[in-house]
Amino acid sequence: MKVYLLTALLVFTGSLQLRAQYSDTIPPAFGEEGYEIHRVNRWVSAPLAVIGSYASAVRLRKLQDKPLITQAELDALNPDDVPGIDQIALRQDFSKHKSASNISDYLFGAGQLAPLVLFGWEKYREDWIDIGLMYLEAQATQGLFYGYAPFGASKIERFRPRVYYEEADFESRTTGHQRNSTFSGHVSTASTGFYFVAKMIDDYNPDLTGGQRLLLYSAATVPGLATAYLRVKAVKHYPTDTAIGLGVGAISGIMVPEFHRWWAKRHRTKAMVTPLYG
Repeated sequence: MKVYLLTALLVFTGSLQLRAQYSDTIPPAFGEEGYEIHRVNRWVSAPLAVIGSYASAVRLRKLQDKPLITQAELDALNPDDVPGIDQIALRQDFSKHKSASNISDYLFGAGQLAPLVLFGWEKYREDWIDIGLMYLEAQATQGLFYGYAPFGASKIERFRPRVYYEEADFESRTTGHQRNSTFSGHVSTASTGFYFVAKMIDDYNPDLTGGQRLLLYSAATVPGLATAYLRVKAVKHYPTDTAIGLGVGAISGIMVPEFHRWWAKRHRTKAMVTPLYG
């Protein structure tokens, strides 16, 4: 009898110890102290953002210094060579291109500053360093896409629509920068900012329904579409250029924080399955 009681006591004591150890390894739930929505290594993210921004800025300067467009190249232009939907860019009212360009510049700036609105709420302010670093990484990412991607200006040389407009002065039609139509950096930059805001709202509010998320990301798409429309009206880009820019903005603004969210989730999962001994 004593043996049975001693065995039962040992089993009960061991189960209590195991339970205590297991409870110590359970990561905090959403909203609890210590819970990480995104895992950001600041010693890694900060240098990456700086290096990425510098590399994209250097490449941008090189792209702007391409050789001038020659008179022979202008004479060889044929609007019929512009494919499909991109013909729209060659049918704009040139007299309105400046106002369209100016408005698109405002949206470009608004997109860059858009994440600042998040800090009107305390839950975002508490993580302002990590959010700020992720945003810098996102903008650096879209800049690297623009400067180095095979579908960007470094690999694809395409005359901007302005080159086709004889109403434009010769000098503005022949700058080297007019060779960089693909893709729209204004659209990619602005949409990165707005998609990033949507992604933060999504990640910090896990109780959102599917319909609410659809509305959220649809709303984030509107400024990018508006910028795209204006860049075509400004005879800066073709519709396909702006579509690529919108896609780059979505990838950069959403997937960069999604990587950090995945990393945080992976870290929590790893903590839960770590074996316990003694």
